[in-house]
Amino acid sequence: MKKMLTSGLLILFFACSVNAAKYDNVPYDEVLKIATEQNDPVALNELGYRYLNGVDGVEKDYVKAREWFDKAIALGNGRAESNVGTMYDKGNGVEQDYAKAKEWYEKGVAKNDMYAQLNLGGMYKEGRGVEKDLLKAKELLEKSAEQGLSYAQSFLGDMYFFGQGIKKDAIKARYWYEKAAEQGIPEAQFNLAVMYENGMAGLKKDHNKAMDLFEKACEGGVEHPICQ
Repeated sequence: MKKMLTSGLLILFFACSVNAAKYDNVPYDEVLKIATEQNDPVALNELGYRYLNGVDGVEKDYVKAREWFDKAIALGNGRAESNVGTMYDKGNGVEQDYAKAKEWYEKGVAKNDMYAQLNLGGMYKEGRGVEKDLLKAKELLEKSAEQGLSYAQSFLGDMYFFGQGIKKDAIKARYWYEKAAEQGIPEAQFNLAVMYENGMAGLKKDHNKAMDLFEKACEGGVEHPICQ
């Protein structure tokens, strides 16, 4: 195998809506019963998420999604606030409005929601609807990553690896890539593989380890000549 480029992969940010793992694979009728009978904000947000994305037994319906999110928000659910933010960020059922997306993300951030931190950090990292501010992006992503959010861990690894608004630090990049790779983020697996292949960030060269990570990354959807 030829020596890989040490630059790894650049990863594009995206606005991320999310449900709660608590209700993964739980039938719609059961979630609906919990939401309505117990007034459970997590279940209410789950229903909104399903209608927003048209998954798990429901057809996509932005109006219904917003109705359920609003019910969850009324009970103080920060995750639902972040999800409303993504609706404005992407223009899902509403006119795209970055200012409103930012407002909703900030509400979620105030409640320490890790997805709101991720999404608002993405806005500052890209300068999407706000003045680009890599330091703010790093602070928000760090808060999200420290809560265990794999996407934030991978993006934070990129910032350290490429020196995006902060001093390059391959050791810190490796630390966050390892965290994200353990949770199955393909891009982090790829970039960690590059480090093993080239003996970077304090790692000894390990071709077999690199190939194992490359394989996982390719299976996860990374598009790169090595995957062909």
